[in-house]
Amino acid sequence: MMTTRNGELTHSNRNMRKWQMDNVTLIRLVSGVLALSIFLLPLYVLPTILAWKKTHRTPILLLNLLLGWTLLGWIGALVWALNDTPANPSQFGAAAFCSKCGKDTPALAQFCSSCGHPLMQNAMSATSANRA
Repeated sequence: MMTTRNGELTHSNRNMRKWQMDNVTLIRLVSGVLALSIFLLPLYVLPTILAWKKTHRTPILLLNLLLGWTLLGWIGALVWALNDTPANPSQFGAAAFCSKCGKDTPALAQFCSSCGHPLMQNAMSATSANRA
């Protein structure tokens, strides 16, 4: 440390001391950055996570990585991921139609969700799949 004759710090040493921090402050700063990155990184790649089993997952990934830092790019990737079709649409099956009440029921349901009437086409397909 350079001092003058009367014991004062020189100009360069005063600036250096101004930017010095103690260990507790440094640990708090580093832990705050790590905590933020742990919570914000999954949020940043949320469109990519949602589009993982969709048809256009690679373009959504590129849009998220390249333009996701802008709010408009991130929202665009999120909307695209939510509206994109699944890569294998047969995994959800077709909705069944109830012959008694006339309402659509979820795929692979054996009974109507509205009236409880048994759905024959799904019941027969489920039993034939169990036999195979």
